[in-house]
Amino acid sequence: MGDSLDFLTKYHNISNKLKKRFLRKPNVAEASDQFATLATECEQKELWQYAGLCLLDAARCQETLENIFSELNFLIKAGREFLVADKKDKDIGCPSMGQENTQAAISCFGHALARCHNQIGFNTMSAGLALELALALGPTPAGIQQLCKAIDIFPTIKAINTLVSYHIKQGDYVSALQILNDFVEFVESYINVGARGNYSVILHRCEVTRVLLLLILQPSPQRLAPCLAQVLEKYAWVEETTNNGKCSTILLFT
Repeated sequence: MGDSLDFLTKYHNISNKLKKRFLRKPNVAEASDQFATLATECEQKELWQYAGLCLLDAARCQETLENIFSELNFLIKAGREFLVADKKDKDIGCPSMGQENTQAAISCFGHALARCHNQIGFNTMSAGLALELALALGPTPAGIQQLCKAIDIFPTIKAINTLVSYHIKQGDYVSALQILNDFVEFVESYINVGARGNYSVILHRCEVTRVLLLLILQPSPQRLAPCLAQVLEKYAWVEETTNNGKCSTILLFT
């Protein structure tokens, strides 16, 4: 309780410095530094949510000063503090009903992504932020949304693999299979066989996963795409054997 009151006092004192006064401009740079310092104090006291609030205000100050790099740095740090606060609450068995910290983190990362939009050389960073948030959110609709955003900005193997994993954990096997199909088609269409390198290993894993997904979905032969039929033929062989008048099917995975 004492730490919270101390924080509120310091927070309001800094905020008051930003109020416009007659013939005097507020010292925004100084306020930004003080918010950052207060955030460090809160972090040391494990007041993660308060640290996030301070960093968010520091980011707003940097936005006023038009320092985009400092603004992005504070926004990302703020988002991470809110994620830590959310995790700590869950670890002690007291998750927030309104998910305020999660929503605050999504807002911070979202604002950072918006600021990166159309900035030259920021694609990799933007995709990385969306992926980081997706990993923190886990296999949820919000996590899947962030993964799709990351892949749209800058597709990576990790993002695609995680998206497939999230769909499988959600029980959406059709979407998982479609993503794998699209990825395999892209690699086979645009990357020469001799230049695939590690992609050969990745393609092999994709094929095995597609076989397993097909075994779960069990589509009818009429609805099975030719490419998937070829995958099944490659990874399975059928031998009819007579055993007490019955036929058995043997499936071998290589």
